[in-house]
Amino acid sequence: MEIAETQVVIDQAWEQRAEVNLNTTGPVRLAVTETLAALDDGRLRVAEQSATNGWVIHQWVKKAVLLSFRIHKNVPLEGGCAQFYDKVPVKFSDQSSDELAEMGVRVVPPA
Repeated sequence: MEIAETQVVIDQAWEQRAEVNLNTTGPVRLAVTETLAALDDGRLRVAEQSATNGWVIHQWVKKAVLLSFRIHKNVPLEGGCAQFYDKVPVKFSDQSSDELAEMGVRVVPPA
């Protein structure tokens, strides 16, 4: 789905968000999933600084994040030395040490 099409689907779903739930399928679920993936890999940002307009907030991206909470249920998640109950998987939980080294990231537990 193209970004412009995804934005239209998200905006329309937002207007009918009371009907968006765990059973939502089709274009709405796809648009939300693709938006979250684009956020995760850096192709999209909820807010970004513009050289001329200061900070620009992409409302449709924010709406996609909020809709994602409606289409996913809480599940138990393992996170090293703790267990969580959330809708968002713990980042990097399925990465091997070689994959983490290749990404050049540092992953530490919260203080």
